[in-house]
Amino acid sequence: MLRPAWLETAMTSPRVSVRAVVIREDHLLLSQYKDDRGYWYVTPGGGVESGETLEEAFARETYEELGRPLPFGEILFVREIIADRHVDSALPAGFHQIELYIESKASKGPDYHPIVPDPAQIAVVWHPLQELDQILFFPKGMVEEFQNQSWPKRYYGDMR
Repeated sequence: MLRPAWLETAMTSPRVSVRAVVIREDHLLLSQYKDDRGYWYVTPGGGVESGETLEEAFARETYEELGRPLPFGEILFVREIIADRHVDSALPAGFHQIELYIESKASKGPDYHPIVPDPAQIAVVWHPLQELDQILFFPKGMVEEFQNQSWPKRYYGDMR
């Protein structure tokens, strides 16, 4: 399996990532991927590089994955993923990522298209919030929070 360089770094120390939460007309903006499990989805975003602020990484990652940067809003919540604690994880052993989910807004206009897609990223889609439980969405354990657009905790800990 082809592994991006950031994945190898995350296997030696925790990786910090920023993710965009963009909801418009009861749809969530998602990056779509395909691998041997089929299609799977995450909110757009990615790793903070050395020397970058969270806001700079957010602008760069949303530009790369969506074709234009999104505005950096409030931090909604933080979650971690530690692959070694999840039997069903498709992530490599040693992978540990801390993710900050950032509220953002999407402008109306042309569709979003990846400029520099992640390996296995095939599209950007608007998915109905009420059908989020019908797809392979990560973080799996937070479907209800996304559907209700409510994050009662700021730190959700380790979850797949």
